[in-house]
Amino acid sequence: MESFEARLESVHVGIAFQVMFDVQVRNVAAPLADAGATARAVRIALRHEAADFLRQQPATDLHSVQDLLAREMARSHTLLEPEVRFDARVHVSLPTGDQAAVEALLAAQREQSKSTAIRRQEFEDLAEELSDPAGVMARWATADTSDWVKRSAEARALAELFAAYRPPGRHGVEYALIEVVREFLASFPEPAQKRMVYGLLSAGMHRAERPAHATKVEEIAEAVTGVSVPPGGVR
Repeated sequence: MESFEARLESVHVGIAFQVMFDVQVRNVAAPLADAGATARAVRIALRHEAADFLRQQPATDLHSVQDLLAREMARSHTLLEPEVRFDARVHVSLPTGDQAAVEALLAAQREQSKSTAIRRQEFEDLAEELSDPAGVMARWATADTSDWVKRSAEARALAELFAAYRPPGRHGVEYALIEVVREFLASFPEPAQKRMVYGLLSAGMHRAERPAHATKVEEIAEAVTGVSVPPGGVR
């Protein structure tokens, strides 16, 4: 059979591949009554198979698409009526207009990525600022909000909401563990209880041979409870 071409759509609407098919007939079960009709049936079958595959492929990586389609079409094909076995090799390209459309698409995607990154950074910076009650109060003060001085409790509650925010998939299990520890410490409201918990934490760090960390915990405990934790934690 002679080689033939087809324009087949990519995953991007309006952008298509140009595919060159090179067909080699392996076997014909019986003499063909109409060789032309058989050739047309082979071309239609190959176009449909390639079209189904390429409709799922991006036009932004032509070399990968070439390899994937070549692998897809490499098996032996059989046309049943009449029975004909044949092989097909393919070469995928992008016509000039479609290549220009791909470049425009990539440029638009890059601009969108930059805009998204900037927007996300602005959001994260604002969330970090408002996770501190002082940051909330400063916002209110600069906005000249009336009676903002009396709203410290409200500012603390708002800051806790921002402090609890964790973008999905952005932080590892360490953050989840930190949240559990924070909630655990907050569940002991009395200073004596807090002193006991900090002492246990300090002692565990000493046993793990992390004296520098234990010292930091002891310093924090003294600042929070007003009572020093003995070096080495509770005995």
